Amino acid sequence: MRISVLSLHTSPVAQPGQGDAGGMNVYVDQSVRALAAAGHRVDVFTADPGGLDGTGGSAEVAVDGTGAGRGRGAGPSAGQSARLEITESITLHHLPVGAATKDELADAIDELADLLHAHPDFRSADLIWSHYWISAEAALRARDNAVDNHAESGDSGTESGDSGAVAVAGQDRAAQAPIAVSMHTIGAVKNRDSDTSHERPQRLEAEEHIAAEADLLVAATPAERRDLVSELHADPDSVVVARPGVEHALYAPDSQSDARKRLGFDSDEAIVLYVGRMQFIKGTDVAVDALADLRERNPHLASRTRGILLGAASGVGVEAGGGAVRPSSTYLRELTAAIASEPSVEVRPPVPSHILVDYYRAADVLIVPSRSESFGLVAAEAAASGLPAIASAVGGLPEIVEHGHSGLLVADHNPHHWATAIETLLTDTELRAELAGHAVDRAERFDWGHTVAAVLDSVPDISGVSARRSEALGAC
Repeated sequence: MRISVLSLHTSPVAQPGQGDAGGMNVYVDQSVRALAAAGHRVDVFTADPGGLDGTGGSAEVAVDGTGAGRGRGAGPSAGQSARLEITESITLHHLPVGAATKDELADAIDELADLLHAHPDFRSADLIWSHYWISAEAALRARDNAVDNHAESGDSGTESGDSGAVAVAGQDRAAQAPIAVSMHTIGAVKNRDSDTSHERPQRLEAEEHIAAEADLLVAATPAERRDLVSELHADPDSVVVARPGVEHALYAPDSQSDARKRLGFDSDEAIVLYVGRMQFIKGTDVAVDALADLRERNPHLASRTRGILLGAASGVGVEAGGGAVRPSSTYLRELTAAIASEPSVEVRPPVPSHILVDYYRAADVLIVPSRSESFGLVAAEAAASGLPAIASAVGGLPEIVEHGHSGLLVADHNPHHWATAIETLLTDTELRAELAGHAVDRAERFDWGHTVAAVLDSVPDISGVSARRSEALGAC
């Protein structure tokens, strides 16, 4: 089967942990590889403002046999298209849209739809799998374009030796291809969980439209499935739960002392690790304030504790392509000041996965203080590596962290409560080891092969899809 995967606002080979790159980039990269391993041909489409690898640089993208190189590479100049052969079965395409930010990209959805509709590899798709609302809305509009063109041409779509007839047949496949959508985050849920109204009305309206029109909605957890039904009024029969995976060949327990030597940590340090973008929704401020609170409540423990924030700035006030901070971001200015005033906190830039696993192995505890989280991939990766997490009891995180068994859950974002949980684990070696062992066992349920199988097995079961398509195409 030929599958088009859309990750328009962020390239799957961008370095997670900065700008708009995060767990979704890992999800797209790993699920695409699982699709190829299952024998499918995959075309991945992005329009990342930072280019093919999200950095806006000019070097060649490095690709190896197991994962796309991160931190190198570049996209095209404005108006130029680009492609990258990741493997024999996976091609990454960059669509030439002159957007400098994710918000500008959201305002160019019609242009994105036109570019997709005109692309022969997209027109040849048997299945379209879109990630995030911008990709999903563009896919729906591109399919509408294909349907309209077919209706105007009156062509049956039968292939012949003529190249024009083959092109029409390709358009027919795009017009009839089911559209699966992974939201990754839902605007209404982010507003609800963070008690804000930061999400654009355009996004909120589009997501309800997507929930009504997509053939399959892919939820990472039962909690996300409930949100799709309750917040976006999705038909429950159109939603499948497909838990994300973990690259178990990479993320596995190993020597803590060896990992610490490689990273330059002392053997007697207590390492508290935060991994991900630095933004309000991820609760970076909670992590910093909790470590400051720990210094007040237990100065001796705090004196040998190092809090590592492994990531870069993200969200409002951050430039695309590198994470440069604009002074207009009040949250990031306040966060920077808080970090500067807490001596135990150290910020390090995001790293490729083969180095990230050393951080998981070297640390004593991972903290995931997200205000909203559809899944929480870093918690799953850490668990597979033998690192227990203290996580917010929101969204999909309880799927990964079973309170008191494979980690600890915190019900709110009060830094005092987070400091208490950190102190508990840092001072109880036996409990920490017990949680770590159970975390490894729990992480075994997360497998990328199972993820894509759950999606592919559910696509033909969408009731009414063929009838709707046939009617729209004029009984093609």
